Amino acid sequence: MASLIQVPFKAIVLAAALAVSGCGLGRDSGGDQTGVRDPIVAATVNGRPIYNEEVRAFAVSQGWIAETEDLAGDSAAASLALEELIRIRLFAMEAEARGLDRRPDVRRQIENMRERVLAMAIYEEIDQAATSPETIERLYRENSSRLGRGDEVRLRHMMFSTREAADAAKRRLDQGERFEALAFELSIARNSAPDGGDMGFVEVADLRPQVRQEIEQTATGQVIGPIQIDDTWNIFRVDDRRTIGGRSLEELRPEIITWLRWEETTKLHDRLARDARIERLREPEDEGMAPAGEVTAPADAAPTPAPTQPSPEPQTGAPPPPFPFPNVSAPQQQTTTAAPPPSAAPAQQQPAATPPAAAPAETPAETGPTQ
Repeated sequence: MASLIQVPFKAIVLAAALAVSGCGLGRDSGGDQTGVRDPIVAATVNGRPIYNEEVRAFAVSQGWIAETEDLAGDSAAASLALEELIRIRLFAMEAEARGLDRRPDVRRQIENMRERVLAMAIYEEIDQAATSPETIERLYRENSSRLGRGDEVRLRHMMFSTREAADAAKRRLDQGERFEALAFELSIARNSAPDGGDMGFVEVADLRPQVRQEIEQTATGQVIGPIQIDDTWNIFRVDDRRTIGGRSLEELRPEIITWLRWEETTKLHDRLARDARIERLREPEDEGMAPAGEVTAPADAAPTPAPTQPSPEPQTGAPPPPFPFPNVSAPQQQTTTAAPPPSAAPAQQQPAATPPAAAPAETPAETGPTQ
């Protein structure tokens, strides 16, 4: 646990503001405890409550306890966190009494913090939906056919441009010539012919219907064909079979949750950005030069000190979480900014499209064999 040392009061205030969402420091809550997860009062300052959950959140923000750790009421961390929150409450009340909350720079910072708290409320709603057992199980069931469950066959393949050429090759096979040698010599599918027509393992469900029907009725080691696929004639040999298993729901649960968070956050951001009027104000450093990226701030703006709350570094340009299921189209290239998962402070993140998996070489699937 981090050392329980005194830290600059200004940093303490900023950390508390970030950690204690919606606690209304320095303002009368009017007895409304809506949204307070733990309504147990740890202390009151001039009749205004400080809740146990606020004390714990502040201790977490300072690194005195872990996010998943309980805060013992008689611990040093709890005592120090409560005393710091009492001090913040006293100073906040004094600032209101002096009218400091009416200063333009203070009002802006209060509004910025309010927006962060409200944004985090949205992240929490998204997180609740993403971690719903019903939603996770539904997504798993809907994609169960894409999880790799089912049968695979290892095929060898010869392709011909005419029925006569395919029939001639089939006769030579019937006379005992080796499939591999004939595929190397005769097949026009040059991407597999050098390997004796070897296609490797392919999923039965991905094969063309006429090929799949024949394979289901053919024993391992037997030859199928000639079969017409589009404008080619094809001969196959079933070399091996296997049943493949997919990852279980429990194995995939963390990836499904990550995907659901990312998908819902991105969809919401895209919709809101599309409907909003957003103007980014920039000015070039020198005349005739392109904008340098400096944002023009109001004249009375005051710099907002950086928060001391530990938070992940922004990951500009990071790709979105991969969809947990194979053979599912990756998200389209995003040009918007995706929000981080609800457990982190809001940080901009630019998602990029997940690269599609490499297609297997020459598969007699729905698109037909390639030459």
